Amino acid sequence: MSYKRLFNLSDHEVQQWKPFQHVNAEYPLDHLDACKLVFQHPKRNERYTLFFTFSHHVFTRGIKSDESPDVIDIYPFPSDKRLFDKTRYELSKYLPQIIATLPNQFCYHGGYSRYCSCKIKQDNCIEIYYQVVYRVWKEHGKMRFHIESAYPLNEKLGRVKKVDFWVICHNLLHSKKLPKPSLK
Repeated sequence: MSYKRLFNLSDHEVQQWKPFQHVNAEYPLDHLDACKLVFQHPKRNERYTLFFTFSHHVFTRGIKSDESPDVIDIYPFPSDKRLFDKTRYELSKYLPQIIATLPNQFCYHGGYSRYCSCKIKQDNCIEIYYQVVYRVWKEHGKMRFHIESAYPLNEKLGRVKKVDFWVICHNLLHSKKLPKPSLK
C-alpha cells in the first residue's frame, strides 16, 4: 500500500489514507490527512506548531474471537487486520474539528502515557462520549500528536485527572517531562 507524504516526518505513520472500497460504496478518508496546526498560547508569548497524524484505529475495530469476517470487511492495512467500522468512520469526521479546538477540549490522562479527549455534540445535537486517544512526542524539532484511536463510549467515564493542553504543549516545546497522572 503506497501512501503520499505531506510532511517530512521521521516515522512511518500514514499521512494520507486512501479511500476504502466496501461493497458498492467508497468511503473517503481525506479528512484524516496529516495536518499541521499552529496554536498561540493565550498568556505566554509562545506559538506551538503541532503535526497531527491519525491511525486506522479511528475508523476500524478489532476482530472479536467469535467473529469470522468476510475479507471485504477487513481494512487492508498490512500489519494490523481490523474490520472497517461505519460508526467509527462517521465519528472520525469530527476529528478535524476536535483537534482544531484541543485547547477548549477536556483533556485527561488516558493511561500508558496517552492523553484523551471526549464528549462531542453530533450534527443531530445528541451528545455522546467519544474517546480520542493520542500520544505526543517531539522528534527532529517537530511536535507530534498521533491520534492512536477514537471510539464511542457506552457511558461516561468515572473520575479522570484533567490535563491542561497548554502544559502539554509548553513542556513538549521545551523538552520537559510531560504531565503524568498522580500516583494514588
